[in-house]
Amino acid sequence: MYNVLYLYPVLKQKKDRFIEINKKASIIYKEYGAIEDDTYQSTFINAMYGCKGIGSSVELQENEILMCSVSTFNNKHHHDIVMEKVDSDYRIEELYNEMIKVIDMSRVVRGEFEKV
Repeated sequence: MYNVLYLYPVLKQKKDRFIEINKKASIIYKEYGAIEDDTYQSTFINAMYGCKGIGSSVELQENEILMCSVSTFNNKHHHDIVMEKVDSDYRIEELYNEMIKVIDMSRVVRGEFEKV
């Protein structure tokens, strides 16, 4: 499996709009072959068990919540094929233009992970 993970600082008052946009994008991702595309709300991000809290990876302001999305693909090649189709879909561009009104993309943390 191959996963793409995003961590988003989201203003609490814009959380519902953020979720709405992500749900629409998820439909497009799955339409082009993503296995899963889910959005999560943080419930606990503080340090514990001698580990740093994930909140230390993303600077949150007092009025923000940490949201996460995970997109799942079979492997890197499958990811690349799906994303080429997704990226060329006008609907994704429209959703991106909506999203940049909701969050500051320069503060989003992104990574790709392969199952070992």
